[in-house]
Amino acid sequence: MKFNVISAIFRRNFYSYFSNPTGYVFICVFVLLNSFAAFWPHEFFNANLANLDQLNRYLPYILLVFIPAITMSIWAEERRQGTDELLLTIPAGDFDVVLGKYLAAVAIYTVALLFSLICNLAVLNFLGRPDVGLFLGTYAGYWMVGVAMLAIGMVASFLTGNLTVGFVLGALFNAPLAFAAKADVIFPAEMALAVKRWSLEEQFRDFGRGVLSLSNVAYFILIVAVMLYLSMVLIGRRHWQGGRDGTSLGGHYLARTLALVLIAGGLIYVFDQYDLRADVTSERLSSLSAQTRKLIRELDPKRPVRIDAYISPDVPEAYVQTRLDLVSTLREFDSLGGNSVVLRIHDTLPLSGEAEQAEQQYGIAARGIMSRSRGAISREQLYLGVAFASGLDKVVVPFFDRGIPVEYELVRSICTVAQQERKKIGVLATEARLFGGFNQQTMSPMRNELLIEELEKQYEVVQVSSDAPITDEIDVLLAVQPSSLSPEQMEHFVEAVRKGMPTAIFEDPFPAMAGNVTPTSAPKRPPQMNMFSGNQPPMPKGDIGRLWEILGVDFMADKVVWQRYNPYPKLSGFVSDEWVFVDSSAGENEVFSQKQPISSKLQTLLFLFPGSISRLNASSLKFEALVQTGDLTGTVRFDEILTPTMFGTGGGLNDRRRQIPSREIYVLAAHVHGKLDSDNLPMSDALAQAPAEAPAADDEADGDAEIGAADDDDSDGKASKTDASDGEDDASDEGKEQADRDVNVVLVADIDVLYSDFFQLRAQGDDPDQEFNLNLDNVTFVLNALDVLAGDERFVEIRKRRPQHRTLVRIEERTKEARQEAHEKAEKFRKDFEEASEKEEQKFRDEIHRLQNLKNVDEITRVQRAAMAQQIGQRRRQAELDRLQKRLDRDVNRIERELALEVNGVQDGYKMWAVILPPIPPLLVGLAVFFNRRAREREGVSRARLR
Repeated sequence: MKFNVISAIFRRNFYSYFSNPTGYVFICVFVLLNSFAAFWPHEFFNANLANLDQLNRYLPYILLVFIPAITMSIWAEERRQGTDELLLTIPAGDFDVVLGKYLAAVAIYTVALLFSLICNLAVLNFLGRPDVGLFLGTYAGYWMVGVAMLAIGMVASFLTGNLTVGFVLGALFNAPLAFAAKADVIFPAEMALAVKRWSLEEQFRDFGRGVLSLSNVAYFILIVAVMLYLSMVLIGRRHWQGGRDGTSLGGHYLARTLALVLIAGGLIYVFDQYDLRADVTSERLSSLSAQTRKLIRELDPKRPVRIDAYISPDVPEAYVQTRLDLVSTLREFDSLGGNSVVLRIHDTLPLSGEAEQAEQQYGIAARGIMSRSRGAISREQLYLGVAFASGLDKVVVPFFDRGIPVEYELVRSICTVAQQERKKIGVLATEARLFGGFNQQTMSPMRNELLIEELEKQYEVVQVSSDAPITDEIDVLLAVQPSSLSPEQMEHFVEAVRKGMPTAIFEDPFPAMAGNVTPTSAPKRPPQMNMFSGNQPPMPKGDIGRLWEILGVDFMADKVVWQRYNPYPKLSGFVSDEWVFVDSSAGENEVFSQKQPISSKLQTLLFLFPGSISRLNASSLKFEALVQTGDLTGTVRFDEILTPTMFGTGGGLNDRRRQIPSREIYVLAAHVHGKLDSDNLPMSDALAQAPAEAPAADDEADGDAEIGAADDDDSDGKASKTDASDGEDDASDEGKEQADRDVNVVLVADIDVLYSDFFQLRAQGDDPDQEFNLNLDNVTFVLNALDVLAGDERFVEIRKRRPQHRTLVRIEERTKEARQEAHEKAEKFRKDFEEASEKEEQKFRDEIHRLQNLKNVDEITRVQRAAMAQQIGQRRRQAELDRLQKRLDRDVNRIERELALEVNGVQDGYKMWAVILPPIPPLLVGLAVFFNRRAREREGVSRARLR
């Protein structure tokens, strides 16, 4: 290989392309098409992501036009001008000629791509905060696609001497790899999936997610290697084609080319099985956590997990990030799992074959979603469901809501369907009913709390009764408001905790969301009366103080904690201080324990009217605070929170409740664990051990008496003493066995944190149409606590991950301003409407009052006039109210229309400049080259010969 020859051919072809303004015209067109595909589609603004997802769809088709324009002249132009013979006679090999021309084509394409990169990066930087790693990874993929298509197009150029034919052949040869991504239009489903894997779009997909994959790079490089070899074969036809007397070696070279193709295919398969991948995104959007990678690698290849994902190809803005995370994570699982994971992603449209298959086989149906696009509100049928199967086991996630942690949900489903046996969670039967059952008042079935449905995805969940000693073999016991247990039930529950059963205890001095649950310090309500039983006294409650003694904690049972901190100012008119928000800004202290996996990396929790927990100094158990408040705090008695009524305290929030400030830091959740020794036992338990020690003392006394009575029998005396000593040891061991217990309890001073409202709030996620979104970690906190107690911490860290996508910040700000102005105008109109309605109402009341107090008129006439005026006034008032309502609706609709037009105008303005500006730099360079070339051509030419 002669580098000087390669360099000379490279410079000749490269300079000739850029010395002609025509080359810059092609580059301008290329940059224009790129900008048009990236920023012109409505999906770019609907998705609200600062990336090039729209360009990723269209780039292979853009290159089908641009690449042949570069390659058509590589060899066809040499033949047309007759310079091919000159090149073939220089002292260089065929490979030097082919390589020099190919590198020149790659350099030309690289320059065009750099223009596109600079222009598109400038546009994205203006509109938002793009992820630079994702952006550069995407352009690395564009470059790899381009160099592969250049190699294919160069083969077409070696087949003809006509530029037009070279262009057409270059497009035709590249078309199969570009259109293979649409194979499902022609081929059956299984065959289409196999064909798609070899398409340019499929191999580029990882680059578009910011992932550099060895298998994908190998795919493009091996295409280049095969095509360059084929180009060498074609340029060397003069050697093997044979002549009048020669023998053609075409079959030989064909066999060699096919063998090279098979070798390349085999290498691609090997690289695909043993892939190396690197996530280059700044936000690590396509990275799996270390725990996830470990779990996927531990899957048994002999029992593979088959994943069928039914996903809509186009989704509304609110679900764009969810779809992106879902597809990206599934593809990472597929790459990492090897033979253990079999993935099939079906682009699913309503009324399609995939939709029918999803519903019939897995019960995955479309969900109707209200979406807004350019001011128009529409209802779309959306598919975001995934089914997992391994052997006869099956797990189905019918729909991924916006707030569902995608990686966690997927890896948990995979591990659940792959494992042979699930751990068991027991839910203690208390007044807080988490299981549905049947509502006798409404005569309808009640749904389980969403916590139960969530736990059933991972555990075997059973209901546990404490009417008898709890002997069930369960991994963790969930006790919600155990203070509502009867004395006998409380005894059995406390015994289970003392024996070391891992237990999550949620106790609340004022249950806000569970209507029929008795507060900790309140007596039980009497049973409902009926015609047979009459009035019945309330059922007695067990003494939960024994539980606090064993745990060595003090539970504030009759007071509720409040805190003056609200991270959501727009909620200030709807929440009270007893809504305790806990996040890192709530105080200077560490509100979340970072040493405990249950609470580390949490961001925001909301406790509704919680109590507090504190450690007793006499306790030897380890007390670790998981969640605690800041210091802008105080307490209020639980029985002063609601306004008193004639039936008790069932009114609304009491404005006159006495909030006593304390400025203390209150512990809202704690982990209590360790050995339970005699110092921790309640007095009743300590006394229970005394009878076990008395017989040992009596035996020892009896032994001493025998020694004193029988001095002549020393051996018998020694024997008696030995027996007494053994009795002491046995009693001591028995007492120690009863006293030393392993206690493992997570105690939370609020039961509202685990109710369905927080699960629904998590599923809702961030809604772009809402003024604010509550991002709470209540669900994560509750599930983490149960996982840690159950000894299943596989998903604890995965559950806390929060991938952050870069958005179009400038568009968001402009849109937010427009929406705020529209909201203020609408509120002003509504206020005017209410004032006008009140005036009409007051006029009506004044008129009735005037008629009722007329003088010099008899009573009957006054009543008749008042009744008639009331009828006429009501009709007039209603007519006026209808008129005002119509005007309000008209004004609100006008505001909505103006808002939509303003938002569309903002988008269209940015869209126009994003498309017009990028082609300008290469155009200016082309004009400079043109005028410079004209000036150099005119040098030394007489003025008379110039036109």
